[in-house]
Amino acid sequence: MPQPAVPNPDANPGPIPASASAPAPGEHRTTTVEQGRFCSARCSCGWRGPARRARSKARSDATDHLANPLGP
Repeated sequence: MPQPAVPNPDANPGPIPASASAPAPGEHRTTTVEQGRFCSARCSCGWRGPARRARSKARSDATDHLANPLGP
């Protein structure tokens, strides 16, 4: 029996499909976007993190934004 695929945490999920529900007002949804050699975090509220070479750092930026969306 084939094993289920294990999601790759470094994979770029790409655009959110049209069938996905829109975020509720005030809800934050983050993703990472690759631009050449760089990766950056983005949020449904319009926030954008800095371009990073390490995907893990971009994910960390997104996690920090979710924890404190108004900034430090």
